[in-house]
Amino acid sequence: MKNLTLSGGVAHDYPATSAALALVLREVGVESDIHEDFAVVESGAIHQYDLLTLNCVWWTCDQTPDWRNEWHFELSEAARREFLKFFAAGKGLLALHCATICFDDWPEYRKILGAWWDWGYSSHAPFGDRAMHVRTDAHPIVAGIHDFTISDELYTNARITDTVDPLIDAEWESKRHPILWLRNYGPARVCYNALGHGVEAFEHPANRLLLQRGAMWAMRK
Repeated sequence: MKNLTLSGGVAHDYPATSAALALVLREVGVESDIHEDFAVVESGAIHQYDLLTLNCVWWTCDQTPDWRNEWHFELSEAARREFLKFFAAGKGLLALHCATICFDDWPEYRKILGAWWDWGYSSHAPFGDRAMHVRTDAHPIVAGIHDFTISDELYTNARITDTVDPLIDAEWESKRHPILWLRNYGPARVCYNALGHGVEAFEHPANRLLLQRGAMWAMRK
C-alpha cells in the first residue's frame, strides 16, 4: 500500500510531522512518499498511490497579508482535475489538522472534506492538554479507544458543508467541536483528523491508532 503525503506551509514543523506520520503508517504496511510541491499531482503521478494524505496548509493567505508574499497558493486547474480523478477512482483521503484551511480558492474542496475554515469565525484554542471525547464505540476506527487527553492545538468552529457525525469531539468554551469524522465523496472515503500540530500528536498511542485505522478505512482495507 502506498501513501502520498502533501506536506508544507506556515507555522508548523511539517518536515518533522510528515516524517513522524510516515513511521506511524509504516507499522501497518503503508509506505509513504512526502512531497512539498504539487508536480506529483499535476503530472498524474498521484494515481500510483492508494491514499492521499494532506498534512499541510496551502491557501491564498488573503486574510493574513503578512504571510501572503511567501505562502500565497492557488490550486492549479491541473491539480484540481487530477484530485477529482483520484477520488473518482475510489482512492482514499486522510486529511489532518490544517486541512480545513487548505485550497480555499476551490469551492469543491469544501464538499470533499465536509468543512472549511471561515476566517473571522473559525478559530483555535492554543496548544495545551486537551480532552478528547469518543462519542461511540460502534465504529472500528474507535473500537476499544476511550476518552483521552492529548497535547495539541484545538481547531474550533469550522463551517460544516452539510452534516458530519464525528467519532471524536472536544469541548472548548462550553461548546463541542468535531475532531475526527468520516464521509464519502462519491466512491472515495475521507477521514478528517483535526489533531497533529506537532510531533507530540503523532507519538500519542491513541492518535497513532486513529491515524492507522483512519488510513486503512479510507483505503477500504
